[in-house]
Parts: sequence; structure tokens; C-alpha cells
Amino acid sequence: MDQLKPSDFTLLQQCAEILDLCVDSEDRRAELVQRMEAITQHMDYLRNTFASLPGISISQKDQKKVLAECQKELNEKLAEFLSVPNAYSNQQQDGLALGINGLDADGYITTTLEAEDAPIFSLDTVQFQVPNKIISLAVANDTLVLVIEGAKILRIKLQEAHNIIEASVPVNPTSLRACNVFLDPTGRHLLLSTPQGESFYYYDGWEHAKMLSKFKNMEVTAVAWNSMAWSTANSSSRTILVGTHDGKLYETELRPSGDAKAKRIDIAVKCVAELPVRERVTGIAMEAFPDRRKQHVVLIATGTRMYQVIGAADLETQAGDKSSVFEAMLHNGLANPNFQEIPGMPGPGALTVHHRETVLGNQVQAIATDFAWLTSMGVFFGRLTFGAQESGDSVIENAALIPYPTSSNAANGGADGSEQPTALSLTAFHILLQYSDRVCALNMLNNKLVYEESVAPESSGGTLQGLTVDEAKRTCWLYSPTNIYELVVTDEDRDVWNIFLTRHQFDAALKHCYNDAQRDTVLRAQAEHLFATENYMQSAEIFAHTSLSFEEVVMRFMEKKDNRMLQAYLLSKLSTLQKQDRTQTTLLVMWLIEIYLSIIGEVDAKISSLGVSAVSSSAEQITAVDKPESGSPNGQSPVEPQSNAIATFEQEKTKVQNELYALVEEHKNAVDPNTTYQLAESHGRRDFWLFYASLRGDYERIVEYWMEKEEFLRAIEVLGHYGTPEMFYKYSPALMNAEPVALVDILMRQPNLIPSKLIPAFMRYGHDTLGSGANQAIRYLRFCIQKQVCRDPVVYNYYLTLLVKDSASDSESELMSFLTTYGKDMLYDPDYALRMCKRYGRIQSCVHLYSLLKLHEDAVELALKQGDIELAQIHAERPDDDKLCKRLWLKIAQHMIQVKEPASEVMELVRRSNRLGVEDILPFFPDFTRVDDFKDDICVALEDYEMQIQDLRAEMDEATRTAEAMQSDMTTLKNRFAILSTEETCQVCNEPLWIRQFYAFPCQHSFHSDCLTRRVVSSCNRVQRRRIQELQTQFGEITKQRRQLRLTPLMGKAKSSSKPLDSDEQLEQQQRRAKQQLDALVAGECVLCGDAMIKSIAEPFISMDQAANGDDLL
Repeated sequence: MDQLKPSDFTLLQQCAEILDLCVDSEDRRAELVQRMEAITQHMDYLRNTFASLPGISISQKDQKKVLAECQKELNEKLAEFLSVPNAYSNQQQDGLALGINGLDADGYITTTLEAEDAPIFSLDTVQFQVPNKIISLAVANDTLVLVIEGAKILRIKLQEAHNIIEASVPVNPTSLRACNVFLDPTGRHLLLSTPQGESFYYYDGWEHAKMLSKFKNMEVTAVAWNSMAWSTANSSSRTILVGTHDGKLYETELRPSGDAKAKRIDIAVKCVAELPVRERVTGIAMEAFPDRRKQHVVLIATGTRMYQVIGAADLETQAGDKSSVFEAMLHNGLANPNFQEIPGMPGPGALTVHHRETVLGNQVQAIATDFAWLTSMGVFFGRLTFGAQESGDSVIENAALIPYPTSSNAANGGADGSEQPTALSLTAFHILLQYSDRVCALNMLNNKLVYEESVAPESSGGTLQGLTVDEAKRTCWLYSPTNIYELVVTDEDRDVWNIFLTRHQFDAALKHCYNDAQRDTVLRAQAEHLFATENYMQSAEIFAHTSLSFEEVVMRFMEKKDNRMLQAYLLSKLSTLQKQDRTQTTLLVMWLIEIYLSIIGEVDAKISSLGVSAVSSSAEQITAVDKPESGSPNGQSPVEPQSNAIATFEQEKTKVQNELYALVEEHKNAVDPNTTYQLAESHGRRDFWLFYASLRGDYERIVEYWMEKEEFLRAIEVLGHYGTPEMFYKYSPALMNAEPVALVDILMRQPNLIPSKLIPAFMRYGHDTLGSGANQAIRYLRFCIQKQVCRDPVVYNYYLTLLVKDSASDSESELMSFLTTYGKDMLYDPDYALRMCKRYGRIQSCVHLYSLLKLHEDAVELALKQGDIELAQIHAERPDDDKLCKRLWLKIAQHMIQVKEPASEVMELVRRSNRLGVEDILPFFPDFTRVDDFKDDICVALEDYEMQIQDLRAEMDEATRTAEAMQSDMTTLKNRFAILSTEETCQVCNEPLWIRQFYAFPCQHSFHSDCLTRRVVSSCNRVQRRRIQELQTQFGEITKQRRQLRLTPLMGKAKSSSKPLDSDEQLEQQQRRAKQQLDALVAGECVLCGDAMIKSIAEPFISMDQAANGDDLL
């Protein structure tokens, strides 16, 4: 309904109340009240104007326009007032800030009629013309049911208000003047009972209600519906309880069975209990325990009593499955009843229960939480708490009797204020009371009257008849004989936070805050309360979430001179900052770091003082060991409490350090590095300095730190875990002299290093001065060459240099092993190696390098110069040239003869060489040398020469015989022939072979010479093809010349020719040579079974030319 509501203008009254708080001058207040009344009259005029137009609804746009004009005028008046200086004291300002959250950015009170500023309760008249007077009304599950005069039932689905279903009640239309109507929560089952004891049942979709024959002479006054009806798939209401006017309780189940057109229906009903005091049952409710679905409580209300019955009842079983569900439970419970009695006259006795949706497990259930009972003295209201109660216990807690509110009309001399309400209902936070001429709302929390609106009998066609609430849709409805009203509830919990706030129930207040301004108000009040009660730590945490200025809060905590309070506030404030607040985050984090370091320093100071005190006490105890009376009365040493205190402070220090580390780790991107390092150094916190450097990955700074402290092993450890290649190159020179073994151990575990860049560090390595055992530079370079397979010549050359320097003059095994292993690939510079070996006198290595450089004569000469005959012999065999080898052996032999070695050893050298003979060395002996020592060798040499001569003679005879055999074979080949048949054909053209010149092969294949030539030309390469053509041309030219030469005598004098003709013999020889060459190319092998046929296996049977010409090869 988009009509302008009268309740929309109640904001003016609220504004007037606000102004009362702001004005401390009577004259000023009177002036403002006068102006406010003028505005109110103007708005009342607008309201009456709109109300006088029946059937006309005002759009939201028009409403906003009118309200905007009124608001503008109100703002002008308020601005005129609030612009006056010193209008109210600071104390009143604070009070206003705590109670009102409607100030805008300019300091004025916002009066915009938004949704949250609308009144909580407003009574709207439903625009529905009732055909006849209303007897009773019920609402459930968004379905409204009316019983009107004329015995009619009107059923309206509120979502389809235009679709009204009408049904009749089978009674005399004039006799139905009053009745009780009960609609189940699903909105399907309707139970109607008259004072005359007639009961009717109507189900959704029926054309008329049916009389319940078994309910005769029973006026139903209360019904407890079954919540299981929501979950059932059929149309049954499941088991329900019915209360009557004579104090009896019945159990039944409504089921739309039988003929739909029948006027009566037989539904079983059974009396299961009777109240101890026979009174009219005015209300009944049954609720299941949330965690014990078969445990139930039944609340029964009368005019003076309310009974509680707790027991087991299996509602999941159909009523017809066994005799009764509630009979045993109610019989036992009412035998020794648990009830609440209100003395005095019987009251209205209405009972209502409010349900709240609660999440239990994975399901949302409607749990009964509150109840209210109308008595003669007031509203008996309380909470329902379900637990482990059994029969005889109570589920009611915090129950109280709330007196009925005094009507404003009675206070102004109107109607009697002692009138009792006739109906009540519960909402989430309010108790609704319905009188004959008005409706009221009481706040559950403070029992105050928060809403009251009168309904004139003349405008409503009579007094109000009833009040009902649709719990499914949370809507409230009232009715009079001619009108239906909807009590619109808008954000009824909007002021709940303020109520909890006044009670200092801050957590509950925060749960019900609507906006940030309300939440800020609650938090400020809570923080102030905690601060006033000296609970500073919690107060600091809460202050951080308020809008109170940062400077003000900080100053208040700094006055307390306790860093922990300030720390708590800054930490909480830090948690409220967003990612984009980088500057603020950095400032807070740096401040917190300084505070943490100060706290750690304070704890260290306490530990130090306790440690000194403990040492003094211990000395005193040792001095007084012979004085028993000086000990502690309980036998405890005075040092023990101090030790316990030290342990406590150590734990506190550890805790603070962990918090500091966690803070820096969480906000490492916001921490300023330079400032942090300075703070750590100024406080002497080396551990924090190292932690932060590690967190940032600033390992180079850590290494520098340990280097400055000359703790080289720690520096090497950091390098081993986090070092980069550049860091190793930078710090290795210093570390190599300090801790060479540890450094090399780490270097050998770094695969990404370039060994050549570490050579400067090795060059500064003073192995000779340190005297630390093995040369660690050689160890590392050996690892790089052998394990990492380094191929850098610089590394090899430097490694060679170290080996040359480190090798002993009598032991060059490692150097020789290196030169031998890596000399083949020339990974080092042999010239450089030779210079170094010469410089340090490594003779064996020099000889090897001469050989490696192919300077074999120099190698042998150097070995002989050093007198190493064996080394010279080894290198004499190295050359590949036999003549050079023989010359080197001769040089060795000559050297041995010159140094006057025994002749026997010289001859042994000759025999070992396998290259020299006695004749080779004889010239080197002196002329007067006796030959007795090598006479045998000379004889052996002569015998060898003789055997060689005989072998050569045998070879010559064999060669002669071979030549003769070859001559004989050649003569035989000239006379070779083949026998051919006269019918033999060419293998290419299949024509007779004898018609042209032909070739015959030993394989019995024969070809015409021209056919064979074409066949060979087609398969040979281009060079062969050109050569064949040249020979054919040459053969033809020679044939032509020979013909001319033969015809010359017959033709007389020949024509002069510039070129004389060759003789016939010369031409014949040339022709023969051309023929032989042509035969060798063409007839060298058979084209059908020779290599040419094998090579042509990849060629197609039909060539591309043949396929293009369409030749039929078949």
C-alpha cells in the first residue's frame, strides 16, 4: 500500500524531544516549540487532505515530494537554532552524541524520512470492502480467513488478494453471531466453534464447512496445533490438542476425508485430561524440545492459572495408530500440577508463544523462546528455556508480571485507564496489546510503552474485536466489525541496541546495531566503561575500533605510562587499517616495533637485577652456612623465589619476542628497513636485527655483520644456506684466509658458482703462512675439474700452477697425472705449463710437455741431460715417424756410449728398441773398441741379413711365376667364344640377333649393339652419357676418315685440305682404342643381370614419359 501514513509524521515529535535535550533556555525552548507546532499543523493538514480522498493512493514519488518540502522547512528552523553559539553545554553535546546518531557532516540533525527513520509501528487500514460485518478473523501462512455474518467464510491469499474464495457454514445465517476461529499454521485447516456448542471444519478448497458430529455440545476455546504438520506430505493436521469452555482437553486429528459435498464429517476426538480447577481454557500451546523431539511441554492457560506439563509424546505417530498420544503425559502432569496462579478476578487469559528461527545442526528450526499470558493484573511474560527438564520441572525463566500501561487518553482525562486488553501477541521484541479502542506495544526489554494508537469506534464501525499474528510472515492484523487493520512493523529492533547500551550489555547491543554510527557509539561507550573500571587492555582494543581521534586515545594511554596499554591499542588499530593505508600502517608498525623493543629491554633489566640479587643472596647463604638461625623459616632457600621470578620473566620475554617477530613477519612489506635496523642497533637487540634481515632476505647484510664480528664460521653458514654467487665471490677472499676448510666445504656444495671468479680469492690464500695442512685451493679446483667437469682453461692453468708450486721435486705424481689426463684435449696451455715446470724444476713434467708439443728430440735430450735413460726411452717411442724414433734411439745409444756405459747395456738397448741394429751403433764406438762384447750380436745380425736375402729371392721367383701365368691367361682370353643359336633374338627389341652387330655375354644374354647402347644410355648418369656420345662421334669420324683414305687413289688427286689425313694404321689404332673404350662403357656388364639392374630396383616399371604417351608395355 503506497498511501501516506499518519505515522510518517511522528518524526516531528521525536525532533521536538531532541530539541529539549539541546536547549537550556526556557524562552528559547518556547520559541522553538511554537515553530514546531506550526510545522506540525501544516503537516496534519496535508495528512487530513490525503485521508479525505477515499480510494486514492499516493505514489512514492508524490510522498517524497511533500515530505521533502516539510523537511526543508524543518531543516531551516533547526539550522537557525543550532547556529547560535553556546546553545548547549559540552555535557549535553556528549549526551546527544551517545543517544542520537542523526547528525550530518555539517553538524545538523538529519530529518530525512528514510526507511530506518520511519516509525516502528504504524496502523494501516486495509482497503477492502467487507460484504457484511466481521464475526472473527484468523491469519496464517500468508492466508487470511474471515467469518462474516450470513454464515459465510471468506478465504484470501494475501499474495493474490484479488482472488477471494467464499464458502458457507451449514447453519441458519441469522443464528451465527459469534464464534471462535482457529487456523492452523499451514493455513489449510480451519476449526470454527460457536457458543452453542456446534463445531465446524473447513479445509482449503471446499465449497462449505462441515459439521463435526463428534464435537457436539463442546465449545472449543483454544487449540494447540502440531508443528509436524509442516513436514507431512499428506493433508492431515496430525495430532492436536483442543481446550474447551469447561476446562477439558481433547486430542484429535483433522483430516479432510469422506465426501467433499457432505455436510457432516466424523473425526475422532477423545478427552485426555481435565484441569484440576474447572475453568475456561483460554489458551493452549505444545512445544517440542529442540534436542529431544519426543519430549514436549504443554502450556495451558485459564483466567487465573497457567499450567506446565512436561513429558514424552510421540507426535510422529498418527493419532489413529494408538489410543492416545498425550493422555498419559497430561494425566500424570495434572495429577500433581506445576502452575502459576495470579490471584484476583479471572483475566482475559489469552496465551501466546513466540518462535525464533535457530540453526540446529544443518537445519533452521523455529524454536519457542518467549511466552505471554494476559491476566487480571497485567501481562505475565517470560522466557522458555529447553534443556534436560522432566515431568514436574519448569521451562520458564525470568518470568515477570508487567502491569498494563496507562493509556494516554486516561492521563488526559479520557476513558478509564483500568480497562484490560482483550488480546495480545508477541513480536521479536515487543508485546502487542489490543484494547477495544486502541492498540499498544510494550518493549520486552524495558517494559516501556513504545507505541499506542487509538481507533475511533465511529470510524471503525465499532470496537476492535481481535488481534492475530501470522508467525510465518511476521505480520500483525486487527479487525473491527467493518474494518481490517494491518499493524505494520518496521525494523522493530532498531532501538534495541540503545536499551542494551544503557544496561551496559555491550555485546548484545553490538549484535543489534543497524549502522556504523550506532556501532561506533556502543564501542565508545564500552571502551569508556572499561577505561573507567581500569580494565585498560580491553579498553585499548575496543578504542581502536571507534571513531575517536587517534591522538586523543594515544595521549590518554601515554598518561598511564604503560607501554603494554599503548601496544594493545596500536595493535588493534593496525588491524582496522585497509591495504591502501600504507603510510598509516608503516607508522603504526614502526611504533609498535619500538614499543616491543622497549618492553624486551625492561624485561632484560629485571632479569639482570634479579640475577645480581640471586648471586648476592647465594654468597650470603654460603657465608652463613654455620648459622642455622639465619635460614628461611620454612627451609626454602632465598635464591629459589628469585630463580622462579627469573624463569617467569624469561617466559614473558620469549612471549614478547614471538609477538614482535609475528608482527614484523605479517607486515614485512610495511616495515621501513633502515629505521628497523637503527632501532635494533639502538636497543642492542642483535637477535631481532638478524631475524629481520633474514625475513627480508637481506643475507648479505647478515654476512657483513658476522664478518665485522669476526665470527667467520657463522658467516660461512649463512652463505651456505642463502648465499648467491656474487656473495661468494665478494667474501671468499677474506674467508679463505680465515676458515679455508669450512669455506671450501661450502663451495663444493654450490653448483652454480663459476670457479674462475674464485681464483682471486685463491690467489690471496696464504697456504704457506697458515700451515693448515692440505692446500684447500687445490682441493676445490680438483673437485671442479674431476666432479663438476669444468672446461674453463683458466681454471686448468691455475690448478696446474698450484700443482707445480705445491709438488715436491722428487714427487710429481699428481702433476704428472693431471698433465697426462687432460693433455690430450689441450684443456690447459702446454706452453704456459712448460714455462712453469722449467721455472720450478719439474723435469719429468717438462719432458712430458715436450712430447706433448711434438718436441720429441728436446724431450729425449732433457731426459738424457738429467741422466734418466728410462725416461728418454719412454719418450723415444712416442713419435709416429719410424725414422724419427730410430734417430731418437740412436741418440740414446750414442749418449750411453759417450758416458761409457758397458757395451752389454748398449746392446741390451739395441735389442729393446727393435729399431736398431749392430751396424747402426758401431760407428759410435771408438776405433779401438774390442768387439768381443758384441761379437755374437754381429753374427746374429749377419744371419738375419742372409735370411732376408733368401726371402727376397723367393719373393722374386714367385712374382716371375705369377707374371707368366697372367700372360697365359691373357692369351687365352683373346680366343674365347660363345655358341649361339640361329634363332637367338635381341633381349631388348626381340628381333633376330644376326641382322645387326651384337654383343653376347657369358650369362647367355645377347643384345644388338645399338639396342644395348640405348639401354645403357637411359640408365647411366650424365657424365657417362656424355662420354658414350663422344666416343660414338669419335668412332664415326674415324670410320669416315678411313673411308676417305681408301677412296683417295680411286678418285685421283684429292682436293686440297688444310689438315692432312693420318695414315690408315694410325686411324685403325685410334678406332680400336675408341671401340675398346665404348665397349667398356656399354658392354662392361650385362644390363639384365649386372649392377645396373640391381641399382634400378627403385625405378618404376612405367616411366612418366611412357605413361604420358600411353605406350602399351604389355
